[in-house]
Amino acid sequence: MGSDVSPPGLDPAKSAAAHTWMIAEHVYSNLLRRSPTNRLVPDLAESYEVANPTTFVFKLRRGVQFHHGREVVAEDVKYSIERMMDQRTASPWRSIWLIIDRIETPDKYTVRFVTRRPFAPFLAYLGTPHYSAIVPRDVVEKSGDLQQTASGTGPFMLERFVAENIVVIKRNPNYFESGLPYLDAIEYRIIPDEAARLAALRTGSIHYTWSADPLVDEQVKSMPGVAILVPRGFCAQHTLVLNQTKAPFNDVRVRRAVSLGFNRREVIRVVLRGKGAISTKIPPCDAPFGYSGDEKGLPFHENNPAMARQLLAEAGYPNGIDTSLEVPPRFPFTVRTGEVMREQLAQAGIRVTLRQGEWGALLTAFVRTTYDGMSMIPTVWQPDPDAHVYDIFHSDSSINLGKFRDPFVDQLLDQGRTTIDRDKRIAIYQQLQRYVAEQAYMIWPYSSGAVELMRDFVKGYVSLPGAQPGSRSRQFFKTIWLDK
Repeated sequence: MGSDVSPPGLDPAKSAAAHTWMIAEHVYSNLLRRSPTNRLVPDLAESYEVANPTTFVFKLRRGVQFHHGREVVAEDVKYSIERMMDQRTASPWRSIWLIIDRIETPDKYTVRFVTRRPFAPFLAYLGTPHYSAIVPRDVVEKSGDLQQTASGTGPFMLERFVAENIVVIKRNPNYFESGLPYLDAIEYRIIPDEAARLAALRTGSIHYTWSADPLVDEQVKSMPGVAILVPRGFCAQHTLVLNQTKAPFNDVRVRRAVSLGFNRREVIRVVLRGKGAISTKIPPCDAPFGYSGDEKGLPFHENNPAMARQLLAEAGYPNGIDTSLEVPPRFPFTVRTGEVMREQLAQAGIRVTLRQGEWGALLTAFVRTTYDGMSMIPTVWQPDPDAHVYDIFHSDSSINLGKFRDPFVDQLLDQGRTTIDRDKRIAIYQQLQRYVAEQAYMIWPYSSGAVELMRDFVKGYVSLPGAQPGSRSRQFFKTIWLDK
């Protein structure tokens, strides 16, 4: 398959990059996983029980082996989650698991989680590869981490990883799902240029890739033997963050001016050729949790350059502001979105300099808020509303984007994750999204989707929403076979 970006590392507990998860979902297993209909079902767990709102008991499959030959036992599950809770690991997922009071292993094949409070998304997190991949303590301690090596229990085993070049995973002959996987190996060839990926697909040197280009279907129609899989709904977002540790974006009036100066509808038309939607961080495909209306339904979302200039003047910037926007050249549509935004914001008195740089460095700066003014990258679908917003909004999170602190946001986030009633959760997250739009803590230009492209002899693939490039999970590569 052809991939646009190389994983910066392979450790699912340490990397927030979607291209890390792209490999992790094939190499590692979780207690739970998604079925072809996107339901949570047992994976490494043979069965599980929700004993009460704060106690979850899992019975493990017996005889499942890590790729290096050792059996998976309850202590491995305990270690994997506690490793992410350990501050020394510097896991971006640490704040998720701090709600756990204790993890007990009453016997070799039983794991009992006790949480401090009810935790509505608990099972969803345990069914998502990068949030809860089960890893072997012995391999982690021998290697220091899993950034360059891997040993999981998934359908494929790591054979080779050459950064910026290739990742090769081969069939796990001891995989616990009988008969799977069908393929002998998968090569992830890193081909940053989309035209080069499409050329490789045309010649058959790759069998699968994806594209965020809204016009790609027109190009592919002329390619004999290529099938197109169109996304069901818009699940992937672009997220623009503002450095709120200093002026000018620590002033809500300036942030609102940015939101008002930005014409979302025009960006969707120009950049996506209309194949996108107005969005918050919880995307339209997750409605009713996600926002599925137009720009008129959210505060400061209608384009109004005059009001933006007025707000800037009130904030002490009568002549407007000069700022920067970092965008990764690895994602051409992010750059194009930034270019259109720059033109729009200039009409509101916000003069933007675009800065491009190496993807790994830009991602680190995005997460740590070490950029100067603003930064924007593609962000992806998550398995629960909590996963979309808790870590990037909460004041105590290590990956709070923009480094803003708001007790009311924290209150809503905590209510959302501890409320079990679905209707009440929907109301909480809808209120949260309106409030974040009102404060303009972050800005989402749009939600979109990626078209998946494959040779027509690729059979048996099931596409799911997931935390992957274009917001698709490819865990069902294990069911693919080649009809040739």
